[in-house]
Amino acid sequence: MSWILLDLVIVAILIPTILLQRRESGATLAWILVIVFIPFIGLIAFWLLGTTRLHLRRRKRHKVESLLAPGIERLQTHAEQNAEPDLAPPSLIHLARQFDGNGPLAGNRIEIYRSGQLLFDHLQLAIDKATQHVHLDYYIWQTDNTGESVRDTLVRAANRGVEVRLLIDDVGSRATKRAFFHPLQSAGGRIKRFLPVNPLNRQLALNNRNHRKLVIIDGDQAFIGGMNVGDQYAAKSESWIDLHARVEGPVVHSIQETFCQDWFHATAEDLVSRDYFPALEHYGPVHAQLLSSGPADERWRSIHLFIFTAITLAQQKVFIETPYFVPDQPILLALRTAALRGIDVRLLLPSQSDHPLVLHAGRSFQDQLLQAGVRIFEQKSSMTHAKTMTIDGYLSTIGSANMDQRSFRLNFESNLFLFDESITEQMEREFLKLCDSADEIQLVDRKTLTRTRKMVESVCRLLAPLL
Repeated sequence: MSWILLDLVIVAILIPTILLQRRESGATLAWILVIVFIPFIGLIAFWLLGTTRLHLRRRKRHKVESLLAPGIERLQTHAEQNAEPDLAPPSLIHLARQFDGNGPLAGNRIEIYRSGQLLFDHLQLAIDKATQHVHLDYYIWQTDNTGESVRDTLVRAANRGVEVRLLIDDVGSRATKRAFFHPLQSAGGRIKRFLPVNPLNRQLALNNRNHRKLVIIDGDQAFIGGMNVGDQYAAKSESWIDLHARVEGPVVHSIQETFCQDWFHATAEDLVSRDYFPALEHYGPVHAQLLSSGPADERWRSIHLFIFTAITLAQQKVFIETPYFVPDQPILLALRTAALRGIDVRLLLPSQSDHPLVLHAGRSFQDQLLQAGVRIFEQKSSMTHAKTMTIDGYLSTIGSANMDQRSFRLNFESNLFLFDESITEQMEREFLKLCDSADEIQLVDRKTLTRTRKMVESVCRLLAPLL
């Protein structure tokens, strides 16, 4: 009887709390169902995942951005009145300018890495040549050979007087003990953890993680993409497909700005000075724009809004590669509508995942997509971890955001949007090559799924708003 009373108390307290948070209806309904049917477990899950303290974090993040904005505005490279990127719809460029006042910046040089080992080789070479500072922002830093090698490269840089600042997410890098970075700290490097989880002061919320993967070196070059630091991402410990980019040009200032905001959020140290924002020349032909989003984006969810708009404006093809596919209704509708309009829409997804719940939830959307004409490919032999999208041969994106609701609404993410035919065509070729080695999902095969498999997908889909 006492357990029943406890369950009733939990339900009576939490359901009004959930309703007052005014989440999207799907997420609200999912939380209510969890609380009603498994109250005690639901209480723990809501404490860890549902109580995001979002209002307080938004206020803190807005305060961070408002404090740094005047200095950044003074130092940043401003967009010149260049011609708009070729083939880009004017309405899309107009939208892009609403986010930062500039839109795509001209004069950037981009180098794409599909090989994790090549990426880490070039990253370490760039760090070895650093003269003033190295700033790093990572979700996961593993303590294997690759993690040690990159750490030791940073130690060498710090020993010769280079300022090294490393920000790692406390949940993503929870397995990485503080002692691992003692050599870097002893050399003068600074390491901070983003939103540390501490039971002693009730900091237990697991949401709102910093999922970015950014490196800025001397303020004039940067690395950004989907690769964390570890053998896994270098494809040493397992077959792993990922994508990263090296960037030179004016958009590096935008990447540096994001790091400065994250660092200030974690440490209250203001890095906005000419030392970290040097004058930048034009390095290449690529128009590029960085969009960073997170829980503070109460008004615009810039990455989500831009991706949605680009899909709805597509005229020829939309290719998406993502490891975690749990679309919300706007993205699902955009993809289905594009396919029904005759656009070549393709998804490249993994067939296995380190998050089975997410995998099955994503598969529950396949019937709707296939019926509309979307082509879906699952990679069998490798884990695809890249987060990419290409549109109509002129637009591509590289970054940390998955095609799921957690990336669009809860995590801190950064994506680089490239308006360039050459880069986009290169990424399209690589995408199609990967599709050739993957299995295409057919609607007729989906119709033969067992009742158990359908039930698993349906239950996971019910929980999709919480993922």
